[in-house]
Amino acid sequence: MIQQKRDLIVGNRRGVHGRVATRLAEIALEYDVIFRIQRGKKSVECSSILDVLALALVEGTAINLQAEGARAEAALAVAAHLITAQDDP
Repeated sequence: MIQQKRDLIVGNRRGVHGRVATRLAEIALEYDVIFRIQRGKKSVECSSILDVLALALVEGTAINLQAEGARAEAALAVAAHLITAQDDP
């Protein structure tokens, strides 16, 4: 299985809030991949919106986003844009 990783900085001034967390779960389903966000030593799967919100990812937070699946590279590009964008989705 293909696995891709990217180091990112949260760009939205409101951080990763409910809509962003929900959209990450939707992207994972759409591209049939598994997303994981790692902040420091804590890692969560993006299929759990509450786990993503529990990371408290505010603007400027450094994270590592991982995607695993046949379309991992494409899914990661879409998700990375979502996380680093300064505007709400």
